[in-house]
Amino acid sequence: MTRRTRALAVLGAAAYAAFMVALLPARFVVARLALPLDIAVQEVDGTVWNGRARVAWSAAPAVSVRWHWRALPLFAARLAYDLEADGAGVQARTRLARGLTRWTLENAELRGDASAAAAFLPLLAPWQPGGRIELIAPRLAWDGREVTGSADVRWTDAALALAPVRPLGTYTVHLEGTGGPARVRISTAQGALRIAGDGTLEGLDRIAFTGEARAEGPNAASLNSLLDLFGPARPDGARAIRWSS
Repeated sequence: MTRRTRALAVLGAAAYAAFMVALLPARFVVARLALPLDIAVQEVDGTVWNGRARVAWSAAPAVSVRWHWRALPLFAARLAYDLEADGAGVQARTRLARGLTRWTLENAELRGDASAAAAFLPLLAPWQPGGRIELIAPRLAWDGREVTGSADVRWTDAALALAPVRPLGTYTVHLEGTGGPARVRISTAQGALRIAGDGTLEGLDRIAFTGEARAEGPNAASLNSLLDLFGPARPDGARAIRWSS
């Protein structure tokens, strides 16, 4: 076999392998993934490069997820997919990429009912949150410890089962990471329940926050039972918030 023939054989084998991978059914890959027990993937259709499926987390309703592989980020040593999800009162889209050491979210947008958060986070269920949630994150990257980038969350017409005042108000959360622990700031745009404070987020699971909560306006007294959950009243009537995990 000549050198040219061997080169053509190798090129042909590589092209065939790439062709087969491109047509690899997504259900074949999903069936072999070691997924957590509380995540179920159903109705898988398409390939590993372009496809869709229904994903259910714990007792939450299933969400339709679509993915599309992006080739260009490979030149920067990143595997990237465009993702879209909708269902259970939530719509979201983002580009999710994995590099050598970190995950990255780009152009992330999420909009939906606050009540959907209770379905995905059972700890929130007793609070029965209401209103609308919007998240915008131009770029967020994390390596398990450090966060870089920024994100903004807005909770409009917020409501809680324990609060007789509806809506309680509109609240914003701003996150800014520069390589160390990210800074988190919460503020109240409007409403009877005023919450403000700041803290730090390290990785995605270690947070420390300090601030205050107070009630204002003609319905302030009706919010005392809710405020008591934050702690005893200070001389100015506000409650101190100190939380870490």
